[in-house]
Amino acid sequence: MSLLFQTSEVNPLITALGFTSGRLAAANLDVHAEDEMLLHYLNLHANDRDQALVLYFDSGRRIWETLATILRWRFGEMPPGFQLLDFASGYGRVTRWAVLDIPPERFWVSDVYAGGVRFQEAAFGVHGIVSHADPEQLACAETFDAIVVSSLFTHLPETTFRSWLRRLWGLLRPGGVLVFSVHDRDLLLPGRELPPAGFLFDAESESGSLSTEQYGTMWVDEAFVRRKVAEAAPGSSVHRVPRGMLRFQDLYVVVPEAGADFSGLALRVEPEGFVEHCSLIRGRLRLTGWVADRARRDAPRELRLTMGSETVLVHRDFVPRPEVGILFPYEQVTPYGWDLAAELPPGTEAAGPVVALDVVDAAGGVSRLYEEPLHAALLRSARLDGYALEVRARKLRQEGDALRAHIAGMEASWFWKLRKAWFRVKRSLGLTRDT
Repeated sequence: MSLLFQTSEVNPLITALGFTSGRLAAANLDVHAEDEMLLHYLNLHANDRDQALVLYFDSGRRIWETLATILRWRFGEMPPGFQLLDFASGYGRVTRWAVLDIPPERFWVSDVYAGGVRFQEAAFGVHGIVSHADPEQLACAETFDAIVVSSLFTHLPETTFRSWLRRLWGLLRPGGVLVFSVHDRDLLLPGRELPPAGFLFDAESESGSLSTEQYGTMWVDEAFVRRKVAEAAPGSSVHRVPRGMLRFQDLYVVVPEAGADFSGLALRVEPEGFVEHCSLIRGRLRLTGWVADRARRDAPRELRLTMGSETVLVHRDFVPRPEVGILFPYEQVTPYGWDLAAELPPGTEAAGPVVALDVVDAAGGVSRLYEEPLHAALLRSARLDGYALEVRARKLRQEGDALRAHIAGMEASWFWKLRKAWFRVKRSLGLTRDT
């Protein structure tokens, strides 16, 4: 089996970002060579393997964290005999994180890619079902308490959108939950609009192997989704979470009973960001990074730095960081940079306090952007700095190799050989000592 990444590989960036420590250290990070999601990230980021791997692993982890929140809301503790189906699971971007919480013997995956299903069975120990382009041809004898579908209905034309909803709903047990994601109308590029029917389908997608007529790109509005759910699952309750998946796709949560109360389902789209640097010099802490609000698409009001239980700094001076926008290729989002410096509180213990950043968004909402013990933040930053130096050294070696190859090419050329012969003649006549 050919892999694009192996769990045993020591990757400085993956290590620095914590994918191989704590509870995540138990995850199987093997990535199949035909995994289209990783290949998609590679294509988006000019074949930068490290960046593609980070986005791949991080997106899968974050999707599962969202789905796990919904499952806890619905079930609390896992009921006896619980079974979950991850439909259109690809090659396991989400599965590798899900099996840290759901025993593999209670976990089913299904996809039209037979290789992806077999890979997940072997790598993660889950049950596999090879799917079919035609919903009526899906052979499945099981039923499930939860069915999760990330990034399938984002690609289906209207007819199969409806058919797959009906087919999957038929596999759901009483008291279960169906969760799926869609592209909402607000993700359309400027100048494009939904037709009155509430959906727009383009015959193109990131897949390099599936028919674009069956698997393209679909945008919908809420009325369209609710109409299709009502047709496929009459009497059910539907809850929409705008940008609930990866702060990009809308999530729909469907349960069988009418009039369900979704008020306890706490899923809020919050700003996201990254701490790029953390250093401590003579008791003074410095943090730099960026923040982006993809829901409100505006600069935050402020950033609050807390050490221990004390808020030591409130920051309101944000600078646009357009170069970070490469992380959001389908959206008009402006990330904003920040640079903070503050003294450590008196009496700080040797390991340092817990460092936290809270962001106040443009609407006044407050959310936790970052939280880590100081010693861990410093170690993480040192590892990132080491990775950056390694990348720079690699680039210098490549430039040196290219220069040496250029010189070797010149020396092998007829002009260079003629030049050297001419200087030999001049030296033999005593006209020069140059070489």
